[in-house]
Amino acid sequence: MMQLNYAEYDVPQNLRFKTHDIIRMGGLHCAAQLPAQNFADVLEAPNKITKAAVNLSFSVANKEMIVTGTISGEREVQCARCLRVVTQPFSETFSETFSTNLEIIDIMYVVRQTMALTEDIRFLCSPDCKGLCPQCGQDLNEGPCGCKAENLSPFAVLKGKFK
Repeated sequence: MMQLNYAEYDVPQNLRFKTHDIIRMGGLHCAAQLPAQNFADVLEAPNKITKAAVNLSFSVANKEMIVTGTISGEREVQCARCLRVVTQPFSETFSETFSTNLEIIDIMYVVRQTMALTEDIRFLCSPDCKGLCPQCGQDLNEGPCGCKAENLSPFAVLKGKFK
């Protein structure tokens, strides 16, 4: 039996698929744009998903269904050094096995879980980001701030205290 293409199938926005429909079709390839508000709580604030799309492939075996997919889009993230918010593309793949005895297969859960696991511990706007001046708080990517170099060390106050 040939797999049905997404052009002939109405993908549910909540990504909850009826197992018997996919089995009846012999599998499925589909794609969908997803509303960004579905992922409002996936990343820690102020980071957020602004665009998301998913490509899915369902393969049916005897008692199992294998779902492989790619979630891609854009996210707004705050730089850990200079605190600027920048837009960053993302793309992650996933694979999950489901029993064909299930009535509904919830792919949204897998998509949200995949997106949460892709969040970096620290985002940088660029690898050579200079950050903020610890004295005055100016963004050093925009130019020098004028603070004296000797005052930039947090240990400067200890100079001469221990002899």
